[in-house]
Amino acid sequence: MDIESLQNDFISAIFGGDKAPAISHVMGDDILTAEQRFGIYKGSVHGILTQALGTIFPVCKELVGDEFFDRMCDIFIDKYPPKTSFFAEYGSDLPLFLSTFEHVKDIPYLVDVAHLEWSRQTVWHAQDAQNTDFSSLANLDENQQSKLVFQLSNNMHLIQSDYRIDELWFAHQEDSELSLENLEINQAVKLIIRNEKKPSSSGIIKISVMSETQDDSEFWDFLFAISQEKNLAALAEQFGEALPTLLNQGIQSAWIQSYTIQ
Repeated sequence: MDIESLQNDFISAIFGGDKAPAISHVMGDDILTAEQRFGIYKGSVHGILTQALGTIFPVCKELVGDEFFDRMCDIFIDKYPPKTSFFAEYGSDLPLFLSTFEHVKDIPYLVDVAHLEWSRQTVWHAQDAQNTDFSSLANLDENQQSKLVFQLSNNMHLIQSDYRIDELWFAHQEDSELSLENLEINQAVKLIIRNEKKPSSSGIIKISVMSETQDDSEFWDFLFAISQEKNLAALAEQFGEALPTLLNQGIQSAWIQSYTIQ
């Protein structure tokens, strides 16, 4: 058997596939059978990935408990095996997995907490993008302008939730002054998760709550529309005369990072 086929057999078996082809390549002895030896290797891989997920989603782990989290991750890892060797990039599918996982349906805010923790992970490791010359927009014709699609900064994510997941997350941090007992979880919230990078540091992750004032609410809706990849024509239809002000505010604050023409 060639090495690629051998590797594919082991990868498939480690992540929930048929174990027989992989086990056929393992030698057993009087102490451990071939299946037991393979089981140790699979357990080691799952254990390392589960530990990585626990580091990325610590509040989710606290909400369901260590034992439940580990067992849940075992199922998740088989369904969503890693596609990269970089642990920091593993776990993006956990919120989706939780949204269909029957055993956590009695914790309705868990999916949004997972979104929050993954957003923190993503903006922390985000690469700085090159500065875009937005003055070049003036050179585009009307047809090109209508097809403009803006991109938000890699250093920020937007989350809208029916629950105060921000306070829930903060209440689980060390030395937090927030009390879980007094937390009113059933309140809608709009959040901006941002890595405020500075030249002398790797950054500070801030979780900001957008106020319910008309101006802030409209600006958040504008940023959210951009995150949904709406083109300039759709943005103009949605925000009307307010669009130039909103666009200028987004660019000046560096929350709008670049653009493409689609």
